[in-house]
Parts: sequence; structure tokens; C-alpha cells
Amino acid sequence: MINSSSKLAIATTSSRLDRETELPPIVKAQMEVISTKAIAYCRESLDRSGFFTLLKTGTIAPSLIQYAFLQYHFWRERLHQWFGLCIVKAESCLDPDQKGAIMALADHIFTDLRDGHNEMFLEFLYDLGLNDAEIAAFQPSRATLSYGRSFFDDFGYDTSNFYEALAALSGRELCVAIRNRMILEFYFDAHGMQPPTWLALHAELEVEHFHDAIRPVLTHHAEDAAKIADLMKAVRRGIDRHVQYFEEMLREYESQD
Repeated sequence: MINSSSKLAIATTSSRLDRETELPPIVKAQMEVISTKAIAYCRESLDRSGFFTLLKTGTIAPSLIQYAFLQYHFWRERLHQWFGLCIVKAESCLDPDQKGAIMALADHIFTDLRDGHNEMFLEFLYDLGLNDAEIAAFQPSRATLSYGRSFFDDFGYDTSNFYEALAALSGRELCVAIRNRMILEFYFDAHGMQPPTWLALHAELEVEHFHDAIRPVLTHHAEDAAKIADLMKAVRRGIDRHVQYFEEMLREYESQD
């Protein structure tokens, strides 16, 4: 369900991708199966998480939310690096599936920067009660630096694992959508607070980004069920690493006491 805040944001957020192209039946069916499995896995992973258990039980401290998203701010400043790595891994911009993936990755970065998503995120930090001085004084933690490196550590620069890296990135995108919906429901709605535009927008937009990233993966391997099963492992890997990041930030926050 898109609330009025995200409807307004989506109306002003554009994409140059053609998402209306009809998929071959086999790819469409695989997309539905993969999406269902990935959503279920992501929810299970978040439910097992200490950070998100605090969120769902209403016992999370506002200062922990502030800490986590101040840290996440540093990753957002560098999100182009993960997308750029996938582009570097593509061997040919003439291959139809790789071309589609490159266009989707580039469009994500272009749209995010052109349509002011970083500025929306800054407003989100203000909504969490932070001010410019607090934001400027904050430094990336060990967990944030580790998370930023993790995609490069996992996939390197080898071009042979392009589709695995793309699948893992798609898992992260989907996890962000579900994560944001949880924060909207169990924090902002629970406290009667206005939903921040960035949070509401990316609760919906990242689902599209998941589809954009996984579509060329499934199209390329449409006839190879075994390979698609392997790529589902990469999707789970992207989800696991994102949830792990929030667990590491929880431990950092608790160690400050």
C-alpha cells in the first residue's frame, strides 16, 4: 500500500526504463516464484534479527534508529559503487540481457541523483530528530566500512559472476523495501508520526529495483532451472548481508553504553 507521501514522491521520481514490456511466459512464471521465495526469506531473516525484533516489539530506542540511519547515510553516499561494480562486470553492452541490466543499473543511479533522493534522505534524518551539526560530526563505523566493502569482497572484479552479483544486489533492494515498510509500520505509524517521504518512497521503489535487477538474470538463464536455483542463493546472500549489517550496528550501539 502506497501512502500519500510516497505517491507524491513517486509522481516526481522518474525512470527512463520501459517496464511495460511483456515477459516470455517462462520468465514471468520464474519471476513470480523467485519474488515469492525472496519476500518470504527476507521476512524470516528480519524476524530473526535482534534489531528488527526490537522494532516490532516497540522497544527500540529512538537513539538506536538515529544511530543506524546516520551510519546508513555513509553507505548511501556510495551506493553508486555497488551498481558501478555490476556494470564493470558486464562483458558486453551488445548482449541483450547484459544491455538491459546495464540500463537498469545506470537508470537507478541517474534517477536517485537527479530526483534528489539524497536530499530526501537528509530530510528523513531530520524527521528522526537529528540536526545538521550531529549529522556532520558523525563518522562511519567499523560495521559500515565492512558493509561497504562486502560487495567487492564477495564478488571482486571477475566478469564470470556478473549474474550472481546482480542477483545479490536484487536481494538487497528487496530487503530495503521490506525493511522500510517495517519501520513505517512499527515506528512511525506506531508513534503517530508523519511517514518520511524517503522511507515511504523506497518502501515501494526498491520493489521495482528488485524486478529491474532480477529480470535480466532470469531472462538469461530462463531454460536452466539448476542455475536459477544457484542464483536464488545469491539473492539470499544479498538479503543476509543487509540484515547482518543492522545486527552489527545494534552491537556497536549497545557497546557504547
